[in-house]
Amino acid sequence: MKRLYEPWFRAWLILAPIVGLASYYLMRNAWRRIRDIMQGNAGSVWDAPSVPDVAEPHSFVLYAIAATLLFTVFWAGVSKLYVNSQSSDHTNP
Repeated sequence: MKRLYEPWFRAWLILAPIVGLASYYLMRNAWRRIRDIMQGNAGSVWDAPSVPDVAEPHSFVLYAIAATLLFTVFWAGVSKLYVNSQSSDHTNP
């Protein structure tokens, strides 16, 4: 039973940091873009938003942590379903 969890755990170790970092960067870039629009520097959608002179809100990090935790709950559910389906395939000849 333990060996069935290993691929899922290794995949989680790779995907969870990606989900967290992507969530952080999406929030940061959206905040920068909205800040530019509110200041009248909309520019093109293909241009990178300017770097503001104020500090970024700490809530972006909290959002990334929350997104990672939510992804972890989802991943645990999927892995449990997968392991249960694999174990039932092995017990029914």
